[in-house]
Amino acid sequence: MKSNMKYIRIAGLLGLSLLLLYTYFSPNVYLTKILSGLEDTKFAIRKKLDKEPLPREDVLVVTIDEKSVNKLGRWPWNREVVGQLIGNLSEASIVSLDIVFSEKTTEEEDRALGDQIADNENVILGFFFRFDASQVITEEALSYLEDCTVIRYKQLSNSIGLDDYPFAEANIPAIAEGGLSCAPFNTKPDVDGLFRNYPLIWLYKGYIFPSLGLQTVRYHLNKDINLELDEDGINKFTLGELTLTDTNFLRVNFHKHVNEISALDVIEGTVDPSYFEKKIVLIGPTEIGIYDVRPTPIDTLTPGVYLHYNAVLNLLDRSFLKHSKAIDLSLIIAAIIFSGLASLLRSVTLRVILYGLIVAAIFTVVNALFILEAMWLNLSMPLLSALLIASLSELLTYLKSETQTTEIKKAFSSYVSPDIVKNIIKNPDSLKLGGEEREITVLFSDIRDFTSISERLTPTQLVYLLNSLLDPLTETILNKGGLLDKYIGDAIMALFNAPLTMEDHADKAVLSSIEMIRKIEEVNRRMEEEGIPSVKIGIGIHTGIATVGNMGSKLRFDYTAIGDTVNLSSRLEGLTKIYDVHIIMSEATKNKLKREYLTRKIDVVKVKGKNEPITIYHVMDNTEQNRKIKAGFDAAMGCYYERRFEEAKKLFNAQLNNYNDMTSSVFIKRCIHYINEAPGESWDGVFTHVNK
Repeated sequence: MKSNMKYIRIAGLLGLSLLLLYTYFSPNVYLTKILSGLEDTKFAIRKKLDKEPLPREDVLVVTIDEKSVNKLGRWPWNREVVGQLIGNLSEASIVSLDIVFSEKTTEEEDRALGDQIADNENVILGFFFRFDASQVITEEALSYLEDCTVIRYKQLSNSIGLDDYPFAEANIPAIAEGGLSCAPFNTKPDVDGLFRNYPLIWLYKGYIFPSLGLQTVRYHLNKDINLELDEDGINKFTLGELTLTDTNFLRVNFHKHVNEISALDVIEGTVDPSYFEKKIVLIGPTEIGIYDVRPTPIDTLTPGVYLHYNAVLNLLDRSFLKHSKAIDLSLIIAAIIFSGLASLLRSVTLRVILYGLIVAAIFTVVNALFILEAMWLNLSMPLLSALLIASLSELLTYLKSETQTTEIKKAFSSYVSPDIVKNIIKNPDSLKLGGEEREITVLFSDIRDFTSISERLTPTQLVYLLNSLLDPLTETILNKGGLLDKYIGDAIMALFNAPLTMEDHADKAVLSSIEMIRKIEEVNRRMEEEGIPSVKIGIGIHTGIATVGNMGSKLRFDYTAIGDTVNLSSRLEGLTKIYDVHIIMSEATKNKLKREYLTRKIDVVKVKGKNEPITIYHVMDNTEQNRKIKAGFDAAMGCYYERRFEEAKKLFNAQLNNYNDMTSSVFIKRCIHYINEAPGESWDGVFTHVNK
């Protein structure tokens, strides 16, 4: 089985690794949508660290903003006013318009604007492509567009992998003829609707058009564009000393802020025209209601002109975000390898720490390269690789542990009480299937955190520990006349008053539990000397009616008990973890006791699966300190049930501080809760436990 688990582990981790690599090279649209938000955290982290790049001073946006609209009226303005705006920018290197004049107004207005654009000799007119027709493009208008295209390109395949728009909305001839050039201001969102990438070129009627930002830089630098195109789009792009390969887009590196001036200040001369000398100016609307909203990773309400602005800065400074598949793959493979190696460690704590360090290292490397080198690396796939490899490894470790535990259960399930053998000899007919209802006391014990302990031990050590624990515990039960019903892994279920009648069965169960705790302490001292972790057990005891007898098939059956009495005993054992005590018994058991024991009432509860509340008691070793703990606790509980929660809290705190009574910590939390939110008039002190 161990060998099989080894091969299953290797096959599972290898298969998952290949799946992760396939997902990286062939990303799923829906997965990309989900993970895009995680990728964008890089922008937020950079902003938090105040490491966003600062923009150049020679590139700015003249905004058609709220201030301008309030003074000059709603957009579009009189074209003579727009002409005045452009005229005051005549000393700029380039003026690019993120607006289109596709409709005629009056001949006088159109001619005034067209003449001013011609006089400036620095205006790149904006237009846009669309998939549905809004106007019929005339031959004259098309001829103006042809002058704006890229002519230096080489086609390497029969088709070009670019969006080919069927329609364009262009400027009217009276305005178009005066422009230095023109360019489309279309942008394209990613699959989740956010704009992270800026297109370089567009295809229309067989012509190649640079985007507005690229055309702006082209004319500002007075350098021409050279392209090599194939079925995927751009194979190679060159503009002066800038060369890009195998990409149709720039991944935009958003700057800390936008250098912008209100159009009103330019028109009214508040800003001296000489200020714009040799600068690149983009004109576009930023007033809400008139601009195209372009949600980006840094702002869900980004004006479109800001995208062109950042693209121009990125092209001029070559500060656009670079990508490296080689580094991506290195991070993914490293995440897979180191997570796989970490999973081989035996210590759960150490494994978790290393998983955390791997995740932190991925975050650090990816964000450091983003901030310092403008490198856009895939964050989600290395993280996903680390987390999935770790999760699969932990699942396989858990299954291995469970398989090991099952094998141990089989080894111990054959124990039978000698009392049953004697009873069978006296009454052979008792072997028939069936049973009887009778009052019994059920003792249920369990080793706490057994799975965690088992992971830290070799199989040999684990079997040795179980044997060392179960032998004295079993002996204690049998010596008190109890029936060892079964071993359930590390748990013990014992019956008293079955199959033989026992008048003091409740006392025998309680005496067994007290003796079992003492035996555990002896075993722990011995285990510590041998370097094996110490253990704690919880014991639940309940007395009630149950069905007892031989149950199973004709081929195999066991003498056992079933019913609510058994279930409640198991529930009480589970409560020992919550109240941090070793032994809890029900009031039904307490009422059946014939001897005196040191006990304290610790709660009135409803357990999972039971509607009726039960009173539960902590069975304590009869020592001087325990008697003091009981007295202080009883006093605190009296205040608690009388709704004097402030006073009760003080008494419980004293218990905790003076005796380290962890049961009191449970009631401190409850008191604080009830102080803040007083219980209703119907409150009777009953607490409901929703877990087993």
